[in-house]
Amino acid sequence: MHTNQPSKVRSTFYFGLVATAMVLHACTSRMAEAAPAPPPAKSVRVVKGDPPPTSQLALLMRDMTAFADSTGKLVSAGKELPVYPVRFKAIMTAEATPGMVEHRTFDPYAQAWLGQLDALYAAPASERNEVFNSLVQTCAACHGLMCPGPLVRIKKLTIQENED
Repeated sequence: MHTNQPSKVRSTFYFGLVATAMVLHACTSRMAEAAPAPPPAKSVRVVKGDPPPTSQLALLMRDMTAFADSTGKLVSAGKELPVYPVRFKAIMTAEATPGMVEHRTFDPYAQAWLGQLDALYAAPASERNEVFNSLVQTCAACHGLMCPGPLVRIKKLTIQENED
């Protein structure tokens, strides 16, 4: 029997989407109110020696990117998802590169991403493309505010809709 009520997965998807939009709006509103004028440009100082070690969070996000790349291909092809990646729950505690993470902004996005990951694994196959793209959009929204370098790569993870 079919009902007109949205499924729990669709509700979770929309909750995640709305939560992401609310966080983005709140952060950009606060940024507009409190954003001082940028300081004058400073000269760049090149330091010789070994680069700083890659942080736990940066390594985890590289793993998340590889997961999203391979999982997006599986979802797009209508195949089964890989085993749930429990290791990504470490996003909340992984050590970040010093000065790169503002936890008031980052933590809500990290929670939203984990919620979208759960929604992906709860979604029926027919809804996975949409839920997967919301997962990717959550990454892009956070990186739009902090550490924008990976945005081009993140946006390429989106599953394109088939135009038949």
